[in-house]
Amino acid sequence: MASTMIRTSASLRTLNLTRVFCTTACARAPTMWSITKNQASVTFTWLFGKLGRFSVMRRPSKPPHDFVVPVGNPILRGQALAVDNRNIKSKETQEVLDQLVKVMRKKGAVGLSAPQVGVGLQIIAVECTRKQLDLVPQEIRKIREMQEFPLKIFINPKLKVTDYSTVVFPEGCESLPGYQANVPRYYGVTITGLDREGKPVAWQVTGWPARILQHEVEHLRGDLYIDIMDSRTFIDSSWERKNF
Repeated sequence: MASTMIRTSASLRTLNLTRVFCTTACARAPTMWSITKNQASVTFTWLFGKLGRFSVMRRPSKPPHDFVVPVGNPILRGQALAVDNRNIKSKETQEVLDQLVKVMRKKGAVGLSAPQVGVGLQIIAVECTRKQLDLVPQEIRKIREMQEFPLKIFINPKLKVTDYSTVVFPEGCESLPGYQANVPRYYGVTITGLDREGKPVAWQVTGWPARILQHEVEHLRGDLYIDIMDSRTFIDSSWERKNF
């Protein structure tokens, strides 16, 4: 789950190729830097071939991915499978857990599900740090009952509503980056499941953490917040900063 108030823009990297070759005065005084047009063509072809392979290598083709799967990928609309208790400590499952946490923290998210990194298993991770909270105005933190909590992993989670009171606040998702809408959620829930060691865990919460848990568990059913949002409030959260 994306925090609607916690976002940082990714830095843009540009590659300057304007000084790769020097051909000034080559006709008068050939030097070791002199190249022919054919040589330049071959060299550029080789260089961009290398860059192309590098860009592909940065995003592995097999899950768990090092990026968040966007809306449109069928895995986000599928039913995640339960993890066999005997496989929780396996190398493959532990790699999924590590990657899930890594991507969540890289994106600055407060929650993420395994399907969002391309793995159709019932696993979620949630975390809200003091640094993330400090980016949110105090009045908003108070109204939404936002609070800091340590990293928690739930395998095969089960969610039970403890308070059916409905609260509506803006909500975003890393699979729909840059957008948000008002979403109704139950005020209180209890979640049970297994941790990364296969031990039973439970957590009873209200307010902000309860919203995050409901959001992430929905991902395991193939549901998204846009299915229950107030469609009239759906916006590009950065529209005010854009130049048209």
